[in-house]
Amino acid sequence: MALTAQQEIALAQRAQAGDEEALESFFEANRGLALYVVQKMPQWAVESSLTRDDLIQEALIALVHAIQTWRPRKRFATYARTVIAGRVRRAVENNSQTIRVPVPIQQDIRRVKATQNRLHQSLGREATIQEVADILDKSPAWVRDRLVVSQRQPISLDAYKRDNLSEEGADHE
Repeated sequence: MALTAQQEIALAQRAQAGDEEALESFFEANRGLALYVVQKMPQWAVESSLTRDDLIQEALIALVHAIQTWRPRKRFATYARTVIAGRVRRAVENNSQTIRVPVPIQQDIRRVKATQNRLHQSLGREATIQEVADILDKSPAWVRDRLVVSQRQPISLDAYKRDNLSEEGADHE
């Protein structure tokens, strides 16, 4: 059921005041929006370690949060789409790696790689760390750190232990 702007505002005010029926009505009227946002997520999100059901669950939780926090300065759909996409993206990022890299660092890595790609297309060659740093207004060390983190591969602690034991055994012979 499509709601008018006035109906959205009235339901949101009632829902934020604790009216469960208004919350449910507003939620049901906008459930399709949450599903649409999940459907339009980039391929990297869809191919993550989370199932589509997990992504939908995160989107529906975000929809409830959007209903509870929305202030009618702009259309609800605009606000909710941003909240839902952010929540789903964060869920994917939090569950996408064996070793969890904090979300802000993952966002930095995405910015660095996007800048590298743009520079590669415009220059016709790989961009230097200095060029990427200049575009992002960051230090070359900051860019280098993000690139190093993005390329790290997890290693087994057992492998480290085995390597140290073999070195110690070689020293004693």
